Amino acid sequence: MMLKQAQVWQAQGMRQANQHIAFRDDYIELTSIPHNKIYKPSQTAKAFHEDNSFVRLVCGAYGSGKSTMCAMEIVKRTCAMPYWSNGRRRARCLIIRNTSAELTSTTLQTWLQWFGELGDIKKRQKPIMTYEHIFSDDKGVVELELVFLALDRPDDIRRLKSLEATFAYLNELSELPENVLSHIKGRVNGRYPSKAFCPEPYWAGVIADSNFPSDTHWMFDDFETKVLPNYKLFKQPPGLLKNEDGEWIRNPDADNADNLADDYYVKLAEAQTAEFIKVYCLGTWGSVGLGKVVYPDFNSDLHAVDDIEAIQGESLLLGFDFGLTPACVVMQLSARGQLRVLKEYIGKDIGIRSFAESIVIPGLARDFPYCKVSTSVGDPAGAARDQIFEEMSCISELNSLGIITEPARTNDIDARIAAVRFFLNRMIDGKPAFAISKKGCPVLFNAFVKDYVYCRLAVSGEERYKDKPDKNFASHISDATQYACLSVASDSIMQDKQPRVYQDMRNPCFNWTN
Repeated sequence: MMLKQAQVWQAQGMRQANQHIAFRDDYIELTSIPHNKIYKPSQTAKAFHEDNSFVRLVCGAYGSGKSTMCAMEIVKRTCAMPYWSNGRRRARCLIIRNTSAELTSTTLQTWLQWFGELGDIKKRQKPIMTYEHIFSDDKGVVELELVFLALDRPDDIRRLKSLEATFAYLNELSELPENVLSHIKGRVNGRYPSKAFCPEPYWAGVIADSNFPSDTHWMFDDFETKVLPNYKLFKQPPGLLKNEDGEWIRNPDADNADNLADDYYVKLAEAQTAEFIKVYCLGTWGSVGLGKVVYPDFNSDLHAVDDIEAIQGESLLLGFDFGLTPACVVMQLSARGQLRVLKEYIGKDIGIRSFAESIVIPGLARDFPYCKVSTSVGDPAGAARDQIFEEMSCISELNSLGIITEPARTNDIDARIAAVRFFLNRMIDGKPAFAISKKGCPVLFNAFVKDYVYCRLAVSGEERYKDKPDKNFASHISDATQYACLSVASDSIMQDKQPRVYQDMRNPCFNWTN
């Protein structure tokens, strides 16, 4: 038994003595069977690899090589570690994805595609999926420990708060909650190794990749709006360009273009919405729906515009949803019957009175100085008085502030959705009867496109969904919109449901008998 174990150790030592990875001036070469793998970084990747920001994010279109870029960065940073553990360089990396299924089917597969033969590999599934690579470069032996972690189980989230690592890779950052990045930063800032074991300096931090979400996503605030000295966003070139005739053509300078079919992005853009092309072909901020949306009738190219100016002198229609996340939508119904959705006001952890006094009333005075409120409707549940604290009802609070509000005619979800679809499915003078301002209503716009959805039921076989929309951050402003639409559409809807009365159109001047 001891002889057999000695033979295994000897074989491992021989494999570790071989060079598994080589860093050239313009590429990285990996020893593999049947042929070596070559990684040639793009201009974006070169800048990404050379940067030392604590948090680095790369965003771009489909197929642009974002995940490969981050995987290579993990190995490069590991090989750049100082000698500290048994005279070797060693690092631990957390690799995080939103769900277990995507972690194993996508993130892990990308890693194994490139590094499935990198040196000696030890792997274990429990308690956390872990891969340990022991390999060699031109400077000797390197040890890399990878901890693959999904965040769809409570146990994994708890483990995240206790792990220590050299650096972390957040795959598809836009699909992760904002607080994940906050926790991760505390797990990698010089925690492994500590100064007691490795006094020499080394890079520690977070790398991440993602397709671009909408400009209402927390990523936009952290990486675009705010100027954070330790955050860096790397934007990849678009996959498509427009020629002189306004047609989409391949961008030869796109990242990873040489590894894609020449017509990859052109075919991808066919029959797609402008928002889809923005996100997945051009690689920029935009909104794309991937679930079962509540309003499949909504067309972002048809029903949405960048901004809508209020019609001066035309009255305003307000819709309110209550609770600790109150929301108010501002609309106008034009003389021709077009419903124009102008502005949204959304509160967080605030009561209705404070919301109205500090957000809605000042906002109306600032945004609509030449228009008066003629109609205001809210959630019918807001008419009930608090029986425990004996406080005024939400609607009474609004009335006391001068916003004369009535409860909506019904709280039935089917009737409310039908009221919105009443406008979505109509045309007036060749134009849609429903128009929303993307600038004035960013959360509501994203709700129509992708965020206001029916949740899928956890059953096998045919896809099935819940009967009611999911309650999330997009549902409050969506509810407010439904109450407002119901106030102006209910009469027309009821009239449409009445049985048709057919008149006898026979002309008595003609003889209809043979």
